[in-house]
Amino acid sequence: MIYIWCTLILWVLFKLCVPWREWRNYYPVFLFSALLGTVCDLWGIVYGQWLYHGPTVGGLSLWSVIGMAAAEGGLFIRLYPTGRGWGMQLLYLFGWAVVNTVCEWGFVQAEWIGYLRWNPLKAFIFYLFFFGTVGLQEYAYNGTKRLRKG
Repeated sequence: MIYIWCTLILWVLFKLCVPWREWRNYYPVFLFSALLGTVCDLWGIVYGQWLYHGPTVGGLSLWSVIGMAAAEGGLFIRLYPTGRGWGMQLLYLFGWAVVNTVCEWGFVQAEWIGYLRWNPLKAFIFYLFFFGTVGLQEYAYNGTKRLRKG
């Protein structure tokens, strides 16, 4: 049930941050984030890194990979500190990685996720990869025009 609540909260936050006319521009970010989350979770489950407790499909929590990852990708791009220099952008990326690592560790402590061969350091590195890749995808595709003008 916690995944449903987290998904709803993230989507409400996204809808509050994005003007009505712009939300369709985020479709590619949503799709890419959900696909990246699904592929990474499949990798983690197949190679015995972690497991989800609760309702899963083939070991995956669809709320996590489709709901939460997509909304987080959209929020990451929407709140990206454009025009503030690369130092601020790196801090922003690190901040998202830290917040997600702490939340994931909380999920582990609450026994919603189980670490097998995973730990908070690996999670932090993963989230750097995840949000960095989402940012690179948006920079290349430029659907929202947030990371690159024109």
